[in-house]
Amino acid sequence: MRIFIEPNDVLMFRDGKPFAGGDDHFARGSFPPPSSTIYGTIRSHILSVKSGEFDTFKKEPAKISEEITDEIGTSDRLGKLVITQFRIAKNNGTQIQQYFPMPKDIAKVKGKDDNRLYILKPNNGVNDIALTDLPLGLHHVWHETEEILDAASGFLSEDEMARYLIGNAPKNVVDAKDIYQTEERTGIRKNKSRRSVETGGLYSVEYFRMKEGFGFALELDGSKLLSEAGIMRLGGDHRSARYFTCTWKDINPKPIKDKIASDKKFKLVLLTPAVFKQGWLPDGIDSKTGEGLINNAKLKMTGACIGKPIGIGGFDIVKGMPKPMKKAVPAGSVYYFELKDGNVDGLFERLWLKSISGEKTQEGFGITLIGGF
Repeated sequence: MRIFIEPNDVLMFRDGKPFAGGDDHFARGSFPPPSSTIYGTIRSHILSVKSGEFDTFKKEPAKISEEITDEIGTSDRLGKLVITQFRIAKNNGTQIQQYFPMPKDIAKVKGKDDNRLYILKPNNGVNDIALTDLPLGLHHVWHETEEILDAASGFLSEDEMARYLIGNAPKNVVDAKDIYQTEERTGIRKNKSRRSVETGGLYSVEYFRMKEGFGFALELDGSKLLSEAGIMRLGGDHRSARYFTCTWKDINPKPIKDKIASDKKFKLVLLTPAVFKQGWLPDGIDSKTGEGLINNAKLKMTGACIGKPIGIGGFDIVKGMPKPMKKAVPAGSVYYFELKDGNVDGLFERLWLKSISGEKTQEGFGITLIGGF
């Protein structure tokens, strides 16, 4: 089931940092939100529409219809609901246009306003092996030029992402300001018992206002209870958003398979953040040799280009307390591999638009695309 969620108002998506006001009065936001935020929204919407008994779900979930808990789970477990795709998109009236996070191995010339973009890649020179305590055989990721390069930012359309995945540098980048704007709003904490304001309770919150037509596209598995259209509450302050079923054009993997088939070298690009037990290193990859299995594909890591870890938290409204904080590898991070066993078709069956996250896989974490280089 594919749906498009379009906000009716500003949205608030907090970052993972604690915020209590007073000491730090500014609550910073995070955009796009982690897919776990949307997952929680879908669960809450299904419960609200199909039952409405939130207190019962909170205190005595066994009294909630088994059909509902089988799909959305309970406060202690998840149900069958799974997010298999999640990204920013735009409703053009006739179709849904997807926008992908900027891969971390795309760079631009620092300090210049030209539109030239470059793709970094592992240098396979004999003396290029990185001498670190990381897995053996990792190569430096670079682009040969005398100019100083800086990380590129923004989003790629599906056509530009398709170009990138076959080894070509993108030509056009969508700037964040063309998708959303930020708004800072100020408030003050009140003391309910005294019915007056709290001393030192002044705070500011960052909101996001998406441009007309922009929203979120996601694909769901395991849902039979979600209606084809409706209104749901999304993000902090329970701002409203409408949703409806939709379709979109998928990236054709055949040119990418042809690119990889000759040398069996490829890269995995994270479309959503991933949580690994080994920190930055995907689960299944040996921390010394760089070899291992990811989704039963036998691989050898040759390099990585990843961003700074981000905090994934949230608030558990059932338990009335913050969720445990997790550090995640951010979306856009890139891992380079050699396929050690099997064919390219098998590789795509295991990893193309599949999750490689060690945790929160049902919530849409660690979804990847495969590219050649």
